[in-house]
Amino acid sequence: MKLSIHLGHNNPVRIAENSAGLAIYDDRIYFIEIDEENNSIINCMSDLPEGCVVNGSIKDFDMLEHGLAQIRSQTGRIREPVNIGLPLNDVVIRPLNFPKMSLDDIRGTIDLNFEEYFPFPRLEAVFDVIWVQTPADLHERNEITALAVAARRSTVEHVLDAARKAGIPAGPIEPVNFAILRAVPEAKEGLCVFATPHSVASMWNGQGIFFRSANNVNNIQDILNTIQFLGTQYRSTQIYRLIFYGLNFQLGGDTGMEIVNVDDEYLTPRGLAMRDVDDKQKVDLRPMEYVELERRRYAFNPNRLILWLLLSGFLMLSFGTISFSLLQMKDISKQLEEMRDDNEELTRRRVELAQANSRLEHQKEHTNRVLEFLKSDIPALEIMNEIELHAGAGVKLDEAVFERGITGVTVNIDGRAQDDDAVLTLTGGLKESGLFANVMLPVSQKDQLGQIVFKIILRVRDVL
Repeated sequence: MKLSIHLGHNNPVRIAENSAGLAIYDDRIYFIEIDEENNSIINCMSDLPEGCVVNGSIKDFDMLEHGLAQIRSQTGRIREPVNIGLPLNDVVIRPLNFPKMSLDDIRGTIDLNFEEYFPFPRLEAVFDVIWVQTPADLHERNEITALAVAARRSTVEHVLDAARKAGIPAGPIEPVNFAILRAVPEAKEGLCVFATPHSVASMWNGQGIFFRSANNVNNIQDILNTIQFLGTQYRSTQIYRLIFYGLNFQLGGDTGMEIVNVDDEYLTPRGLAMRDVDDKQKVDLRPMEYVELERRRYAFNPNRLILWLLLSGFLMLSFGTISFSLLQMKDISKQLEEMRDDNEELTRRRVELAQANSRLEHQKEHTNRVLEFLKSDIPALEIMNEIELHAGAGVKLDEAVFERGITGVTVNIDGRAQDDDAVLTLTGGLKESGLFANVMLPVSQKDQLGQIVFKIILRVRDVL
């Protein structure tokens, strides 16, 4: 798809007075934005895929949406509504004569007798009506001329929908060959004929009074037929000027008409963008309900402002309440986490205290037994001193149990040592001490930490 964009030398900043037009043709879309002095700010175009517009009528609106999106990507954000021109054969333009009456009465008459003027049912159509002046107005008459423009409602609605999806705000919709005349200053005087590759129009003092669409104006005969028709309708008025746009025809002989060639690739969208100039010929084919919706959207409404302020206040209050609640929940969660940690710490300390209490109870029991022996006639203190004397640094005594039996006093020692040598040193020293008649080592094994767990049985000599 071919794309091109041209930035004018004027100030490129969009202002409220800027206006834009977008024209849809068989093979491409043209877009232009102009300032309040009608100078070009941005103009660009996008080629349409084959099959999108056929013989001046839109056939595929998905392709059209894609082309509009390409225009949108070139121009950036478009803030102001864009005036859109429909292809020639999607619109029917009829000059109609009525008795002198108001425009509303003319509109009502056409509405009631719509199918007498246009080739599709009223319920499937949208239309607009304007007054026009003709050369016949130079003579007093009891009739007025109106220009009625109609299109199928479905076509207009699909174009509006495609523009919305492409991000282009749509303004008024009118025929491309109707709007183009605004941008042709050469057509502002007298009776003129304007010819393009797709249509021929006649104008009276800048107003279009007759339009003829064609798939391809490829010979001078189409133009001569229009000239002949005008000569029949307005015998007393001579055609003042013949204007060619995109054509290169030559007329033989002296026709009495001034020949003007217009060379402006963006003439059509420029005419669409110039709707806001002082021009009486303005039609809008958008459905009335759509126009009313757009008017309400952009119109100032005090009630809407109050509702908006109330809604904003409600949203801000809701946001503040939700934020405060979230902060409170976060703080509560933090406090719960701290309490959970404190509870776990208290549980751990309670277990440690229980274990310490158990150890103390065991030590108390052991101490009581030792005290009992100390109170007895067994020389327990002397025996314990002798045992501790021969226990080296690598030996730890866990328990010493004194027992008196038939054979005398025995002492059962439980302990731990770093290795076998420390245990042998202890037993050897006890044997040589002279206090014990017998020293036995019935149990010796390693625990999970690699230490030697031992048990020594001592039989005390009777002399003690």
